[in-house]
Amino acid sequence: MTYKPIALAAAALAAGLAAAPASADLVPLTPVQLTGQGVGAKLTTVFLQGQGAATTESGGVMLVGGVATPFGDAGTGASQFHSFTFADLAITNPSQLALIVDLAEPGSESPPSVTTAASPLATNAAFANTITLNVYSAAGVFLERHSAAASLTLNQVAAGVGGSGLVFGLNAAEQATLAATMLANPGNEIFTVGATFANAQGGPETISAAPLVAVPEPETYALMIAGIGALGFVARRRRSRS
Repeated sequence: MTYKPIALAAAALAAGLAAAPASADLVPLTPVQLTGQGVGAKLTTVFLQGQGAATTESGGVMLVGGVATPFGDAGTGASQFHSFTFADLAITNPSQLALIVDLAEPGSESPPSVTTAASPLATNAAFANTITLNVYSAAGVFLERHSAAASLTLNQVAAGVGGSGLVFGLNAAEQATLAATMLANPGNEIFTVGATFANAQGGPETISAAPLVAVPEPETYALMIAGIGALGFVARRRRSRS
């Protein structure tokens, strides 16, 4: 399976997301269009769909005896849940990790939306609060977790599974924390994802993992262009003198 890197402007604010407080570990970056990607065409870490008329859907994936195991409202199909390593995404450090939330709400809201919330599950709730990245050692020992803020409104970008995505990444402090943890625990760390969405109208919602590539801000492009222009000017003067 190949993964197309998600290109983002550094520190971009998403119009489709309410701002997360500074204490959030996973923070919203920017919406992206996900053309032609169904559940089986990407590394889907968790597939959530509430039961019956429930408006809160909560679940995720854990490692049990080293095996990825879904719980709560998480889908159990072969393409609906995965654990993953950085090697699976062809990335090498936490700053390159993106979690893409894909909403497929059928409701009449404009736009349809869900709200990140604490998990109501009687067991394993800590692995499924808001949007949570769970980190395990290569041996399957739980190490730490990183979660998004609660009460964050996520607005659907486009309809249908695989039609849109809201990108989350670790903030700078949590990138450093995870990097230190990985350095202290040699081997390929294993990651799983859980989530809880309130105000849902049937779903399904999916969260996939993908590589993140930062794109320079317009100011950076301007400096680059100015630098190239200056180099060209110097080169022309040298030619004219010679």
